[in-house]
Amino acid sequence: MSIIRSSHDFRLAVPSSMENTQDADAWLALMSDSGWRVLTDFRNWPNWIPGVRGVEQADSEPPARGTKLLVDRGHKTATCCIDRWDPPRSLQISINLTAGELAYGFLIETSPKNAEMRISLDLERSLIGMSRIAAFFFRWRLQKLGPKILANLAARTRLAEKD
Repeated sequence: MSIIRSSHDFRLAVPSSMENTQDADAWLALMSDSGWRVLTDFRNWPNWIPGVRGVEQADSEPPARGTKLLVDRGHKTATCCIDRWDPPRSLQISINLTAGELAYGFLIETSPKNAEMRISLDLERSLIGMSRIAAFFFRWRLQKLGPKILANLAARTRLAEKD
């Protein structure tokens, strides 16, 4: 088995119109909360994660570590598992695929000192069997996918902030 990784981050700066530290802190808290809500609104993943057509939670319990999600990827439905659930900062999910496993690790951090919120995404893909031959393609795909997912997530986070 071989593993390929790709890490990305996106930074949202406190608006320059906010000169007051309390307003900046409130904005950071609001954006962090908005980011978490977008990230954990599974039914809306198709709106910002390329290749996802639909998501349903396998049970009716509140999401937590171990929760299973059924992810419709168009040609087939894959089972996704929440591996890390640490509201409102960290979510890691893994999807079992025929050619290995794909893991998404999201981290939301705020920095009042730097007046910004950072959303990080670590992608990891394990390759088994014949899929190892296509490692170059999968690495390229992860490097393209990460920034797209983060840009979409940041845009949805900004929209959620206004709601």
